Amino acid sequence: MRSPFLTPKNDIMKKTLISLLALLLVAQIWAVDSSTSLQTYYATANGLSDNELRLALHNRIKSHTDVGYGGLSTLLRWADTENADGQHIIDIYTNCTFTVSGDISWSSSGSVGAGMNREHTVPQSWFNSAAPMKADAFHVYATDCKANNNRSSYLYGEFTGDSTAYSSNKCAETGKLSKGTDNSIAPYTYNNQTYAPTETWSGKVYEPADEYKGDLARSYFYMATCYADKCAGWSGGAFGNDNNGLDDYTAELMLKWHRLDPVSEKELIRNEVIYGNPLYNKSDKKQLNRNPFIDYPELVEYIWGDKKDVPVTLSALESLYANEGGTTDLENLSLDQHKTSKVLVGSQIYIVREGAVYTLTGSRVK
Repeated sequence: MRSPFLTPKNDIMKKTLISLLALLLVAQIWAVDSSTSLQTYYATANGLSDNELRLALHNRIKSHTDVGYGGLSTLLRWADTENADGQHIIDIYTNCTFTVSGDISWSSSGSVGAGMNREHTVPQSWFNSAAPMKADAFHVYATDCKANNNRSSYLYGEFTGDSTAYSSNKCAETGKLSKGTDNSIAPYTYNNQTYAPTETWSGKVYEPADEYKGDLARSYFYMATCYADKCAGWSGGAFGNDNNGLDDYTAELMLKWHRLDPVSEKELIRNEVIYGNPLYNKSDKKQLNRNPFIDYPELVEYIWGDKKDVPVTLSALESLYANEGGTTDLENLSLDQHKTSKVLVGSQIYIVREGAVYTLTGSRVK
């Protein structure tokens, strides 16, 4: 049956077939318009697991646009503001409030709340400030400059001892830096199963607030995938050949954080902004690639988790985005006025935002 949401451009694609090159270009532009094309976007990963799956995803997302270090001032304005409003920065390290009216201005020092800097969750020194990692927005966030300096190039981690954190009369740092050097990952329960990580890190670590641990984990999984051909040679201790691009300690830590802090509305929007969805990104700065671990969070389990020996079936993962009740008709879709979410309607994924329904490329359909 012909889809009622088939676009005129897709009609032309199907009927005209002018040239292979034209088809490839149009297919790339419309690659994430529905659940079927999301599966097409990641099609080469279907049926794979473990490192073969990571390498297939690597080949899909590695060729992206480098917006440049200066371009992050524009891109992060949309990626890291509330509901991509381009004004109110969400800081993953503090409870500070930052407001911008244009491209973000950066500060290199100052007390908490004095200004922002570009926080490389994978520190630049680990990869010698090389491109395109330096300006890859999937791991760079706008954060308070004091908290940025406090985190420095320390690994992420968990600890129970004394910590160093800073505050001002304006706001406070929510992340914390350990003073001790004996750090272990606490046991946890996920899907009714208890996990007891065994790896430790003998050095200071920085522990962010629980609310953003999953965000950072998916940033690390992205980096170990997008740069699968490079990350084993990075310094710093987090990346390597031990566990599909990650050190065993970091793999255990990030798997825990990913499991306990699911993909949020903020991440869904951030993924669309960085990709270049015009519904959220109002600028000309876009990477034109996606974070597969936001699109399909369970892929993490097939590479680093409990399903490493199980071939993935992408179509079976679409239920992660299904709306309650399994609506098959847009007319019967109940809209939440105050929440941004992905919903599966029939065979297509849509974004529901502020009482309206959009395709993943920003076209409003209801």
